[in-house]
Amino acid sequence: MIAQRGHVARLLHKLLSSFWFVPGAMVVAGFAAAAGALGLDAAGVSEALKPLGPPFDITADAAGKLLSTLAGAMVTVVSLVFSLTLVTLTVAAGNLGARLLERYMQNTVTQVTMGLFVGAFVFMVVVLSAVGSVPTEVPRLSVVLALLLSIFSVAWLMYAFHDLARSLQIDQAAAAIAGSLRQRIGAVAAARQAAPAHPGELPSDRPCCTVRARACGYVEAIDWKALWAAARSDALVLDVTVAQGDYLTPADPLLTVYGVGEAGEDLATALRAAFTLGELRTDADDLMFLVHLLIEIAARALSPGINDFYTALACADHLTGSIARALECRLDRITLRDDDGRLRVRTRSADAARMVDTVFPALRRNGMHNVTFALRLIASVERLAPLAADHPVAPALLRNLDEIADHASAGVHEIDRAAIESARTRVREAFERAGLDEI
Repeated sequence: MIAQRGHVARLLHKLLSSFWFVPGAMVVAGFAAAAGALGLDAAGVSEALKPLGPPFDITADAAGKLLSTLAGAMVTVVSLVFSLTLVTLTVAAGNLGARLLERYMQNTVTQVTMGLFVGAFVFMVVVLSAVGSVPTEVPRLSVVLALLLSIFSVAWLMYAFHDLARSLQIDQAAAAIAGSLRQRIGAVAAARQAAPAHPGELPSDRPCCTVRARACGYVEAIDWKALWAAARSDALVLDVTVAQGDYLTPADPLLTVYGVGEAGEDLATALRAAFTLGELRTDADDLMFLVHLLIEIAARALSPGINDFYTALACADHLTGSIARALECRLDRITLRDDDGRLRVRTRSADAARMVDTVFPALRRNGMHNVTFALRLIASVERLAPLAADHPVAPALLRNLDEIADHASAGVHEIDRAAIESARTRVREAFERAGLDEI
């Protein structure tokens, strides 16, 4: 069966995406810091600080009241932050889409805010328990640190409110997703060193067989090194038919194995173990998940109930910029080869062509009732022409150009139809200037 649990990186991603991990770590840090400060007070630091005057000369009674007040305030703020977080998630789910909730849960500012106040509460309670005890009746260093921690927490809360207000703006959310997508494209493209595989490289004259999933779930990760090792050890060629983010059923094929007429149970088990399945699709190893998030925001904005086509235009611009980044970085599908260049594994990992054939059809199907949006899509194809001059994705761009223009021209006023045709002609001229007139 395919492994149902993530690897270490997947586990770390899930921990950082939760609300409890960072606050829990900060609670432990708060307890440790209180213990360390009290240890220093017991070692004589408290008495050494007393001659410095306020606030170091505080009495035991005043220290107890101060710490009690601060600890109560910390608990109150924690409840406020938690309530605001729930409001944020509700607004995000309604306006931006439910699949964006995980990104809000990953918000470091929100996690640190909750952790900071809970950790400060723990720090103050621990210090409060030591006030009036021996050997140090008043742990002055710890009390002053609690006071400074409360001041810093209030300052951080102001920044957290600012970040929260910005995160609810749909343009900010779309820009953040697009920034992550472009950064991920650059990192992934830099890590892919093998040349792309061509269909003719697959040994179609050799016996082959299909390995099926035998499990349900979304493909969260694929261990390419394990597949390459299995293929090399048995002199096989593997053609992977699934990609990160695909949903599998037990009957779905995972890959085609060239070199054997039937895969043995040991080989099939080893190949399935390279695929990690999960219940949800995430952006941990899936570039296309971020692409679909931007498409979803654009589709919602174009719906009759919302009718916010300016947001849709912004999403189209961000998606165009991401495709341009993929073309610039020469983002091709992963291929794994031997040292002599012999193909061992061909994959369906995200590449520029897949992005083009995902973005433009999806936006076309959702936005052709809006001529302004259609013209923006046509202009987006034109902007990609210089980058596509020496890239095999150029035919796909021109095909999508014609599909957009034909779809948008149907049932519109003659003036708008003329504008669409003029835009199409302009794009084709741009491709001709880039040397693609033979396509």
